[in-house]
Amino acid sequence: MNKKITFNKLIIISLWAGSLSVSSANVFLPLPTDITEPTGIYFPFSGVAHRVDVRTAVNPGSCVIDNYVGCTLVDVNADINSKDNFKPEIKVHLSVGSFPNDEKITNATLRQRGNTARNAKQKSYRIKLDSKKNLMRGERKLQLNKHPVDLSRVSNKLSFDLMIDIPHLPSLRTDFANLFIDNVDYGLFTHVENVGKEYLIRRGWDKDSALYKAREFDFTASNSYALNEKFKPANPEAFNKQLEIKRGKDHRKLLEMLEAVNNMDNNFSKDVMDKYFNKNNYLTWLSVNILMGNQDVVYSNFYLLNKKGKNTFYFLPWDYDETWESTNDDLGHADDGLSGFWASLFHQRFFQEPGAMQELYEAVNFVKNNYLTPAKITNKLDAYFPVVQPFVTSSPDINDLPLRGTFSTEKEEYLVDYKNIPSSVEKHYKNFIDSYQYPMGFWIRKAVFASNKLSLEWTPSYDFQGNKITYDIQISTAPEFTASAIVKEIKGVSATKYDNSLSLPANNYYLRIIARDASNPTKHWQISYNDFENNNSSYPGVVRLQSSVVGGDE
Repeated sequence: MNKKITFNKLIIISLWAGSLSVSSANVFLPLPTDITEPTGIYFPFSGVAHRVDVRTAVNPGSCVIDNYVGCTLVDVNADINSKDNFKPEIKVHLSVGSFPNDEKITNATLRQRGNTARNAKQKSYRIKLDSKKNLMRGERKLQLNKHPVDLSRVSNKLSFDLMIDIPHLPSLRTDFANLFIDNVDYGLFTHVENVGKEYLIRRGWDKDSALYKAREFDFTASNSYALNEKFKPANPEAFNKQLEIKRGKDHRKLLEMLEAVNNMDNNFSKDVMDKYFNKNNYLTWLSVNILMGNQDVVYSNFYLLNKKGKNTFYFLPWDYDETWESTNDDLGHADDGLSGFWASLFHQRFFQEPGAMQELYEAVNFVKNNYLTPAKITNKLDAYFPVVQPFVTSSPDINDLPLRGTFSTEKEEYLVDYKNIPSSVEKHYKNFIDSYQYPMGFWIRKAVFASNKLSLEWTPSYDFQGNKITYDIQISTAPEFTASAIVKEIKGVSATKYDNSLSLPANNYYLRIIARDASNPTKHWQISYNDFENNNSSYPGVVRLQSSVVGGDE
C-alpha cells in the first residue's frame, strides 16, 4: 500500500483556548525530506494467530554472565532485571508452519525481552534465528510481546495497523501469534517487527544509517554523548543508557543536532527544525501519540532515524501497549497532555515557536478526522475480536489480566474495555485541548530544610496564554498530602526560589509545589514532574525535604 505523500487542503473551524479560530491552509506542505515507504511491505491481516513452536535444547554447563551454555527456560524467565549484565539466552528450534524445514536440533536463540514487563508473570520473548540468510518472511528476529498491562491485548497491533495509512509516519509489521514452548501453550502474543538492519533494507534505506532507540532521552546535551577519535561513543554504557545505538558507526550528526537543539540563542525553526528534522514527520508522530493517549514517548519508546549521509532525523514509533486508555478523563498530573511533552527540551522549544501550537492543533484535527475515526478503529477491532477473544478469556491469558475489579467477571470487564477503545480518541483529544489552558510542568531542583531554614529552587512553569503564574508551597508529614498531614502552606510565591526561616518539630517532611494560572487558579494548576517513590507507591509532584541534599527525589 502506497502512503499519500501530502495532506489535502483543510478548512478548520475550531474552539482553541476559548476563542474561535478559523484557518484555511495546507496542514502539511510537501517537503523535500518527506519520508515514504515502498508498496507491499505490510501484509494484510490474516485473521488468525499464527502458531509458533519453540523446542528448547538442554545442555550441561553453567548459567553465568558471558557463559549461558547451561541456561534453561527457568533461567530465562527469572531474568527480571533488564539493566544488569546477566542476560540468559538459550538455544532453541523455531518452527512456524512449514518454516524452516531444516531438520536441525537448534536454529535460533531465545531470551526474555522488555523492561518493566519482565516483572509480570507472563513473559515476552525475543527469538533470533542463527541464519542471516534463511529468514522468516524477511525477518531474523521475532519479538513476541505478551503486553501484560494491556487488558485488550490489541493496543500495539491496532496502533501500528492504523499507522500504515497515515502519511509521514512509518509503521511496523505486526502479527498475532500463539506461542508453544516444548508443546506447552503460552497463549496469545503480538509479534512486532524489529527496528534494525532488515527493517532499513526492507524500506530501501541504507542499512548503515544511524538508528537510535530512546531510553532516557530528552534532547538535553550531556557528556554521555561524547565521541572518541573514531566518532564512536567514548563511554558506550553511558551513551546507550540514554540513547541506545541500534545501527550506524558515525555519530557526529547526532552531536551536531543536539548542539543545535541546546543552543537557546539560535532560531529554532531555521537552525533546528528545518535543518535537522522533517516537520511533517514530527507533527504527525506527535499528533498520533496525543490522540492514542501515548504519554510514554517523552523520554523513551521511540526511535530516531538519521539516513546515512543526510542531515534529517525522523521520529519512528515504538511500543503502544499502554495506549487507548479510556478510564480516566481528568488531567491528573504533570505527565498528562501537553505538559507531558513539555518535559523534553525539543518539544518545549517547538511549542514556544510563533504559530507552532496552531500548526499542532490543525495536525491533530486532521489526523483525528481522517485516520483515527471511530469507524476505522471499530473496523480493525471487529476483525481482531474473533481471533483475540478466545485466547484472552481462557487460560493461560485470563489468569493474569490487568483487571481493575470493577465488573463481576473477567470476561465482562474485558468486553467493556474492548468496546470503549474507539471512544478513547475523543477523550485524549479533549485532554489535549484542555491541557493548553494549564500551566506546564516543572522540576523541583533544590529541597533543603536544615537549621530551621527552608531553601527551595525550581524551574519555571509556563503558560501558553501568557498569564501570570504563582506557586503554592506545601509541606506535609506524609507523601499523600492529606489535609491533616499538611503542616505548612505558603501561597502566591512569584519567584522560582524560596529561602526563609521555618520552625518545625523534628520529623520526616515532604514537599509539594503547585503552579497556578492567575486567571483561573482554582482550575488551572500544575504540579512538578518529580515523583517520590516509597514501598512500591509513587507520589507525583512530591519530593522529600532533605537536610543537605540538593535536587530532591526525581
